Amino acid sequence: MVSSTASSPNASESTEAKGIQAQRTEATKRALLDAAIADMESTGEASIRITKVLEESGVTNGSLYHHFGSREGLVQAAIIERFIGSVSVGLVSFASLASAVSTPEDLSELFRAELMRIGAPEIHQQRIRRMTALAAALPRAEVLERIVTEQSRYFDRAAGALSALQDRGIIAADVDVRAFAAWALGLMLSRLLSDLDPALDPDREWTDFTHRALVAILLPDLRS
Repeated sequence: MVSSTASSPNASESTEAKGIQAQRTEATKRALLDAAIADMESTGEASIRITKVLEESGVTNGSLYHHFGSREGLVQAAIIERFIGSVSVGLVSFASLASAVSTPEDLSELFRAELMRIGAPEIHQQRIRRMTALAAALPRAEVLERIVTEQSRYFDRAAGALSALQDRGIIAADVDVRAFAAWALGLMLSRLLSDLDPALDPDREWTDFTHRALVAILLPDLRS
């Protein structure tokens, strides 16, 4: 009688083969997305060239249509990826630092440091990518729905970090922290306008105004 475990090596090999195939599939999709995003950022959405995407990614035309269905399918996936790629930037770090906050003064300083961090050139570029992705998604209901879903998850995660501080009495108890997270993110994106005006110094002016607003809402005891 053959043991029921006799087939386990073949089952293990089959599982391993499926895992390898899944990795290859993901690598192919990733290569196509990276190439499409790079072309989109250098020439604009309307100018994405499939021939260049295939050349840059090293992927065949058949694989592109297998994974994304069409050029428009690839463009939509690239738009979503551009948004998702920047949506959570800095949130994990902020949440980790916030967990160590013990006083309103600590939180005030953490906010100021975060506002200074987002003035960095690479963060400026992330804001541009995010705004561009959102603008491209507006006339595409399916893409916009996906972006709204991802944004909602961001608000949930940000609210979780702020709720922990609220539970410890550091943030005012009457603040809706999820609504605050949405409002604060809008402020962060609005810095783009100050960045574009050469007559403004956003690292000083925008940061100071925004910090004062955050403190006034969350930490009323520290209002000056």
